[in-house]
Amino acid sequence: PSCFAAADDACGGTLRGQSGIISSPHFPLEYNNNADCTWTILAEPGDTIALVFMDFQLEDGYDVLEVAGTEGSSLWFTGMNLPSPVISSKNWLRLHFTSDGNHRQKGFSAQYQG
Repeated sequence: PSCFAAADDACGGTLRGQSGIISSPHFPLEYNNNADCTWTILAEPGDTIALVFMDFQLEDGYDVLEVAGTEGSSLWFTGMNLPSPVISSKNWLRLHFTSDGNHRQKGFSAQYQG
């Protein structure tokens, strides 16, 4: 099942289910300046979540995607390189996307699977 926010600038939320796609606001068009979005992906207790990036284009060093819920500290992604797949250490992953007030890029799209 897919979820789409009604408001143009709305982003983030809680995603449940075995699989789905998560992407930056307006993807594949440019995301907003000063975006601040948090998504939480929840799987069944005892399950882990795999997050596989299909597209990734952020302004290097200024626009950042932070992924929490993995072993150790949070992962930080920026720039134009496609990140490696991320596997959660628990039954949740939290993605926090922020952009600055300047340049905008295409953003990111990733598929998650419980």
